[in-house]
Amino acid sequence: MGMGNGSPIDSEAIDESVQQLHNQLDRGVVNVQFRYRKGHPFKQWQGNDLREARVTVTPGIHQRGGYFDIQLWENGDYKYHYREEGLEFRFGREAANASTNKPVRHFHPPSDLHAHRQSCIGVDRPPKLVTIAVLRTWWAAVEHGDESLVNAQNGLP
Repeated sequence: MGMGNGSPIDSEAIDESVQQLHNQLDRGVVNVQFRYRKGHPFKQWQGNDLREARVTVTPGIHQRGGYFDIQLWENGDYKYHYREEGLEFRFGREAANASTNKPVRHFHPPSDLHAHRQSCIGVDRPPKLVTIAVLRTWWAAVEHGDESLVNAQNGLP
């Protein structure tokens, strides 16, 4: 079983995460859209039953900007998937990994999105702290234009 391990999507946590992105980045948040059903397009806010958020941000690490796709589940699992042209990486938490050799809190690096490396993010909840941690590691890479700095911090947040 994958992300969420059968747990429902946590729409309130997604909303809290988006609000924290606004709080941390202010005008650096360029656009916010939501997906309400798997495989459907992202749209402007239409209600509380969110499945996923897409938050477009500026600046990017190597480009003018990029975006985070964000999902959170009621069991505490999460996915923060960052993309800009020619670069992507993910931070995730998967409770289902506990019975495998993959770390529960993990990082999929730009060089190998299938790898599950230990994440530098040391919290599972609340979504506000997870979001702050993701932004701190992303911002370190933005400031230096170096994606190798993503997941290079210790003990976030």
